[in-house]
Amino acid sequence: MNKEKFLLVMPDYSDFPQLFLDNLKSTGFEPFLITDKVSKFRYKGLESIKNFFIKNILRNKEYKQNLVKHHFLEELECNLSAIEGQLDYILVIRSDNFPVSFIKKLKTKTSKLIAYQWDGIEKFPEVKKYFDLFDTFFCFEEVENQDNIKPITNFYFDHLPPFYKKYNTENPKLYFVGLYWKSREAKIDTFIDKVSGFNVDLSIFIQYFTEPEKRNSKIIYITNRITFEDNLEFVTNSDILLDFVDPLHNGLSIRFFEALYYKKKVITDNIMVKNYDFYHPDNIFVIENDNYKNIEQFLAKSYRELPDEIVKKYGFSNWIREIIQ
Repeated sequence: MNKEKFLLVMPDYSDFPQLFLDNLKSTGFEPFLITDKVSKFRYKGLESIKNFFIKNILRNKEYKQNLVKHHFLEELECNLSAIEGQLDYILVIRSDNFPVSFIKKLKTKTSKLIAYQWDGIEKFPEVKKYFDLFDTFFCFEEVENQDNIKPITNFYFDHLPPFYKKYNTENPKLYFVGLYWKSREAKIDTFIDKVSGFNVDLSIFIQYFTEPEKRNSKIIYITNRITFEDNLEFVTNSDILLDFVDPLHNGLSIRFFEALYYKKKVITDNIMVKNYDFYHPDNIFVIENDNYKNIEQFLAKSYRELPDEIVKKYGFSNWIREIIQ
């Protein structure tokens, strides 16, 4: 029996592309991959001389920019042409990272062109121009007045074996990793201040691109992204995952689903989690109305086991079947 051909198009983001490929393969597809990583642009013929003249004499920098964009598109189309025959499904993640003309070209290779926006729509509003290019456009937040857009949650990769560690009620390990956003700096600092008096082991990593205006001595600041593999090691060795919601997001981050799979508790300021079937107050503490003093009682409670059918519902295998229906 021939396997269904599945092309994944996504940014070359850490080790995520390989994780998707491996999970697609374990779910029964024949997977292919195209990322936004292409060969380095190099001038051809007299382009370098022409660019020098246009940039320095005419004060126009667009000539080289257009050459780079053309090279990017050419490489993408070349990678697509290397895949023989028609594809059963094409999934594009963060479509705004790719030229519109390339998305249209993808449509000629499949009868099912799907998008998934794993970041908030308002965080990258350029993606709104791409909505109508797809048969179905999925995102983890509600979008009104758009017929082909459907909400779907994030997920955990279920081809990876789950590792469980008994919850430590005496000295739980709290873990967070995320990008530096000025908008959530104050609430992370507040959280650290509020829980520092409790018997906890804090591991908070913040990746920044420009030097933060001020530093918190209890935060580990990093410039290189933690890979998914390294992050998973931190997750499995932790007791509680921390989640500080991005104000431009209107859904749940992947942390909740990792916590579900690896049986970790969560402390979050995202009140939306209370609407989900996996929410239990013994496992998920929601920061609201300055209720920090109640965290100590939450820390002392053991992890509450959840039904298997709820956990499996949010695995990648179920997620991918849902978006291709």
